[in-house]
Amino acid sequence: PAMKQVLLLALLIATHLCLSAQIKKGTFMLEGGINLLGDWSYDSKPFTEGFGISFGTSDYFTRYYLTGEEKFWDSYKTMNYSLSPRLGYFLFRNFVVGPDFRYLRNTLTYSSNSKDSYKTELYGIFARKYFGNNKVTPFIEGGFGFGVSKMSTSETSPGGAHYKRIERRDQFYLCGATGASYSIISKLKINLLVKFQHTREKLINTSNYSTSHTKTL
Repeated sequence: PAMKQVLLLALLIATHLCLSAQIKKGTFMLEGGINLLGDWSYDSKPFTEGFGISFGTSDYFTRYYLTGEEKFWDSYKTMNYSLSPRLGYFLFRNFVVGPDFRYLRNTLTYSSNSKDSYKTELYGIFARKYFGNNKVTPFIEGGFGFGVSKMSTSETSPGGAHYKRIERRDQFYLCGATGASYSIISKLKINLLVKFQHTREKLINTSNYSTSHTKTL
């Protein structure tokens, strides 16, 4: 199988709302993350993390090889967004578990009105252990999950015909993190953490083909 490894350093701020002044058994937690230094480029699909939205426009120019004159070649607009809500439940004091949902969608619209798009949906479980319950509290975290991604691109055949190439892939990921939680008020905390994630993709209905991606957030 084809293998590829990519490293990406980034930070994630996660803000969560605790429905109790203490991190004790039976407490519920609602959390969402912001990707501070993630990669919004089109090939960043294996890493889906945080809440975010971005828009952009890119223009491409080329030079005519006989005269060297620069001419406009193509342009595209991008619209990207991601969601990653979490709901946790403290099974024990300072130990929370819960579902981990992630959704990412990237769309590129070219001047020719053709579109390329990528989306992924991941469903997982996370567990986090806090060490104490102070103003600043360190913690460690682990999790795993699975999902499906879909990529649709506009292609041109050698004969000049235009067509859509669509790929669907199964995904599986393992992740770990370490960080600290800062208490703003009794029911609102901000977490600053560094996360490591290994994602494995396999092209659906294609034998002997897979890719492996390792990233650090």
